[in-house]
Amino acid sequence: MGFISFNENYYRKKLEKYERDQLSDADIYEAKQLLKVLDDLADEGYTNLNDCMEEDFSCLTRLREVLHKNGVAPFPIDYERLADTVYSKEEYELEELLGQLLSEAGKVGSVSANPFLEEIYKYSEWIRYDEDTAYVFLMRDALLPYIYFRSKNRDNLYPWLISRKFLREITEIDDMDDDIRIPLYGALEKGHVSYDRYFPFCREEILEALDEYPELKKILSDMLGTIKQNRIVVIESGYMGTIPMMLAALDSRVDFRLFTTAPFLYDTYQDKIFCRRYEDIRKFETMYSQDLFMQYSSWRDGKFYVNITTDDIVRERSLAEIKMFLKG
Repeated sequence: MGFISFNENYYRKKLEKYERDQLSDADIYEAKQLLKVLDDLADEGYTNLNDCMEEDFSCLTRLREVLHKNGVAPFPIDYERLADTVYSKEEYELEELLGQLLSEAGKVGSVSANPFLEEIYKYSEWIRYDEDTAYVFLMRDALLPYIYFRSKNRDNLYPWLISRKFLREITEIDDMDDDIRIPLYGALEKGHVSYDRYFPFCREEILEALDEYPELKKILSDMLGTIKQNRIVVIESGYMGTIPMMLAALDSRVDFRLFTTAPFLYDTYQDKIFCRRYEDIRKFETMYSQDLFMQYSSWRDGKFYVNITTDDIVRERSLAEIKMFLKG
């Protein structure tokens, strides 16, 4: 039960359908999205699943052939990336740095012309602000929604950089987040599609996994304990929702909002996602401000610290993106 077995079973069944049936436009769109999931994993350097499924049942080859037979091209990998971004050794406290960025962006003249920023802006509006609610923004992917809320002088905002580097620093284990992600696939594998069945299964398994990392469990519980509001909304770009689900397992006040998720979680997360356009997730995550401007450095005394880029182009384009979120 887990990541490989769930995906192998899921993709095998989908391919059987695609190769057997006369496909509707919705089927073809789904096939494109499922191929994009695998292409994105490979682009991010996670090739194990693709290698296994290609070797076992020619998964990627067959998916591409399905699209080709239906006269459809795969979704492209169509975002910019600057190679070898360099970061300073100086550390900045995260929340203070974000305040400085907001101030600095307000003084720049140019606004980014990237059309996808409008989608992130609409997502930020969709999240909505409620009283007696705290908002936890998972950096780096939710930097722009955080700027949106902060520019409107909202209260109870918490930027947290719970990244793989953070988890590795606390647990001294590489890829510790896999232990949290496995229950999410396990729930789906057991047929727990509706959230009211999916979450209880995941919660029990996640808490059991966290028992193996008592220091991390205490740190996260203490962080959540500093929040006094009766409701907590965790915000990130999406895909599996691993970190939001971990926080929800630790604290019953936690709900979450994702821009999108994997196609096999559409029916599970439903009103927790802004859209069902998985193919747009990498556009969200690869904004200069959210992908390249800063990186995790350390966590101490209850605060996150980051290093920032020394690349003037990245800084300029990051500020131009932030500037767009200061409108209105």
